[in-house]
Amino acid sequence: MKENIKILFEHYLAGKTNPEQEKILMDYLADPTNADSEFHETMEKTWAKQANEPDYSATAVEGLAEVWSKVEERQPKSRLLFPFVKYAAAIVVIISASLGWYAYKKAQQPIETGISFLSKTTQKGEKVKLILPDSSIVYLGAGSKLTWPSHFVKGSLRNIRLEGEAFFEVKHDASSPFIVHSGQMQTRVLGTSFNIYAYPKDGTFSVAVRTGKVKVSESNGGKLKQLSLLTPGMKLLYHLKAHGYAISNGRITEVNAWIKNSFAFKDVSLPDMFQSLERYYNVHFELKAHKLNQCRYNATFTNKSIGEVMEEIRVMSGKKMKYKIDTANKTITVWGEGCQ
Repeated sequence: MKENIKILFEHYLAGKTNPEQEKILMDYLADPTNADSEFHETMEKTWAKQANEPDYSATAVEGLAEVWSKVEERQPKSRLLFPFVKYAAAIVVIISASLGWYAYKKAQQPIETGISFLSKTTQKGEKVKLILPDSSIVYLGAGSKLTWPSHFVKGSLRNIRLEGEAFFEVKHDASSPFIVHSGQMQTRVLGTSFNIYAYPKDGTFSVAVRTGKVKVSESNGGKLKQLSLLTPGMKLLYHLKAHGYAISNGRITEVNAWIKNSFAFKDVSLPDMFQSLERYYNVHFELKAHKLNQCRYNATFTNKSIGEVMEEIRVMSGKKMKYKIDTANKTITVWGEGCQ
């Protein structure tokens, strides 16, 4: 049996196993009684065939993305995400070998201990400041979710996952690149400050850089494609469905303006603006006139109540847009003849 498992493990790393064989392998590895020295020796020999440097290739990153998805599938509602449920040891062992973490795992901790993760989800109208294990700072926007490991390993990738919006102030560490995974998009830095907008339902993804340099890539079908290197003042806007993107230069002060309750919109349609305002102010919009869908605005709202924001939008529309705020139900009904 053990000999078959060793062969199966080697085939797995070579990408030659089918789902049924992978299940057999994970069932075996998930059993703590099977974590014997013979298997470790097999892993060590297999690892010796790999490159000595950590693997940052598209294949390795894609493998890590699978781990992230399994973490999210199995996580409880509480903040602390304990080691994976059934296949914890198996997943960690296999991905460790693929990503270049095996040497550390073998020397520092038992392989079967798994990985613990922390997670924070904000509600509409809420934003929080988080400090990661490496002292990097994250400002998490409304209606967003951040997931990160309980500790980072020196010399290995600092991988975290974001759904929503966040501004990052990353502590510089040339030996440990910091990578933010947002759906099929990946943002990689060494130490810098930047903003990511990645709400899955919006269909758009953006990265805006305040300091340092950021590399943005797209993961598609297991292949990692670099889109652009961004420097201070640059912003990349990516359309998920069309797989197209554009790069612009903006004002650095707008990158993280929302942290100080300043919301900037540039050539944004009214429905898209309302979608963002719903998150920022924890309200719900009901747009009753289709003509208003074509209205586009440039606007910045700083320390304004939602009532003040709506009044400014009404004025910008040439007073053709009308609205009614239902405070009790946190609902804003909008109608009108169009825009100016």
